[in-house]
Amino acid sequence: MAALWRALPAACTASVLHSKSFCRADSEKDKWSPRITCFGEAMLRYVPDPHGGEDSPFAAKWLRSVGGAELNITVALSRLGWGGRSRWVSVVPQGVLGDDFLHILGKAYPDEKGSGNLDLVRREAGDVGIYHVWPAQHKIWFQRHRSVFGLMNPSWFSRAFWRQVLSDGASSSMPQVLHVTGITPLISVNTRAAWDHALEEAWAIKEDSILGRKLVVTMDLNHRPALGSWKDLWQMAEPHLQTLDLVVFSIGDVIQVGEVFGENFAADFKALKEESPGRAGAAGLDTLVSGIPELYNGRTTTLCAAKIYAKEELRGQVAELPWQSHQHCSDLQGKRPSAW
Repeated sequence: MAALWRALPAACTASVLHSKSFCRADSEKDKWSPRITCFGEAMLRYVPDPHGGEDSPFAAKWLRSVGGAELNITVALSRLGWGGRSRWVSVVPQGVLGDDFLHILGKAYPDEKGSGNLDLVRREAGDVGIYHVWPAQHKIWFQRHRSVFGLMNPSWFSRAFWRQVLSDGASSSMPQVLHVTGITPLISVNTRAAWDHALEEAWAIKEDSILGRKLVVTMDLNHRPALGSWKDLWQMAEPHLQTLDLVVFSIGDVIQVGEVFGENFAADFKALKEESPGRAGAAGLDTLVSGIPELYNGRTTTLCAAKIYAKEELRGQVAELPWQSHQHCSDLQGKRPSAW
């Protein structure tokens, strides 16, 4: 999300690399800071205890945590000083399981409760999705078919719901931000409908001359092959491209989108990897994608090749986070969207 951070006023640009408060004094935060709303599923994550001496499906001890791409954004921003202004919209089970799940989530936030961050989480009867990770074997297994998020009723997140959430605080000096990923629409028909509702209403708000300047919409395509094909995901995302201010692509996405428009980026990527490692290579990938004028038909969407493929550049550098490659994002019209 560095592209978003870069766009904030000087008052809000205390160095995140040194864990300083992101904005001004608490009394001025609401005036100067945007509110980001992230929509998506979180799951229980199990990994073999590294001290248990076993990394297999039959490990005797497992470590439990919570994982979710969209949730991670709210936790990270909250730790960087955004507090309760980074909100997560989702569905969590009712009962003891859901209580335990929310307790684990709350502990991830600076106040150890998630006050403000978790206020938009809905509680319904059902189960939570889980996944197991075997790091040494580079294996991961998801079990989410019966998750309460996947079985949601799309009407819970209707366009009216999103209008209320995204218009909240419209009098603020800074924009609202809606962040989604390409994971959600591939989980189930129901989650896709709710995801569509969010983006459709975001477009309607942008069309509103009063509110439109104050809404920024971002998407990390984040294709997960286990959920569906890249082609399926692209067909879901393409109708919403006009709504997006920022699209984050992985290297694989860059190659795939090139194929959609008749470009062979695989060879270009190989050359970039050899000649321009790290962030310089990421900037090169951004340039490749921004060279497809048909992709956004003149819209002011920013395209980002998000993944730094020369990971050795990051070793021992805690502050050098992968998302910092966004600073190389190329805007097709050479200017930021009006909301920034």
